[in-house]
Amino acid sequence: MKAVTITMPEELDAQAAAEARRLGISKSELIRRGLAAVLPAVEPESGNDLSGNNLWYELAGFGSPDVSIEPSEIDDIVYGH
Repeated sequence: MKAVTITMPEELDAQAAAEARRLGISKSELIRRGLAAVLPAVEPESGNDLSGNNLWYELAGFGSPDVSIEPSEIDDIVYGH
């Protein structure tokens, strides 16, 4: 693991410390979890982006290039036009 120094407003640091205590984890773990939530999933060994292989994202309509939000296409699928 690599150590990284970041700067943040004192209020944000206090909020992070309180949330980490509430969860029973370190601030570092809280920040790692936060970054993991907003960054694409990457396979550590290969560096491959895994976000396109996330079944839940695809089911929800995220990350799949085949998903369209065109109303006419949705109507065709739902109503069989």
